[in-house]
Amino acid sequence: MNNNNESYTDEKGRTRWRVNDEISNRLLELHTFLIIAGYPEDHASRYPRLAHSISRFPESVADLVDQGRLIEEIGGVGQIVETIIIQYLETGTCSKIQEYAGDIPQSIAELVPIPGLGAKTIKRLYEDVDVVSLASLRTAIDDGKLKGFRGIGKKTLDKIEEYLDANL
Repeated sequence: MNNNNESYTDEKGRTRWRVNDEISNRLLELHTFLIIAGYPEDHASRYPRLAHSISRFPESVADLVDQGRLIEEIGGVGQIVETIIIQYLETGTCSKIQEYAGDIPQSIAELVPIPGLGAKTIKRLYEDVDVVSLASLRTAIDDGKLKGFRGIGKKTLDKIEEYLDANL
């Protein structure tokens, strides 16, 4: 992981940390892989909540880890999540993704930041339309495979296309 430990001020005047944003994104990717792999949704749902808490946390999570304060400072972080975060900081991935992702293409992670796409929709795109990356999503749209796709209306499709135009 880049482990960029710089702070910045967001549009609401809050101090934010780039490393926290990176960890937050990795937790959202983990959530998506777990959902696709059939991990129980009630257990997987902790990761988006943690991602939000971490992205908004006023201190660097990397500093909390270095100081041994992660579990006591951020609600919902226990031993397992602490291990996941440390693995992300040290390697950019975690053993839980390796364990559950199996044959799921790692490029699925490209879909996570797209506005309007959640883990369950990404799972359906993967299973029903073979979308595994930004490029395959573009192809599915161009081939008309997302017309009438449950959960993706015109507004969401417009957001997806805008994201693809900016990132492909």
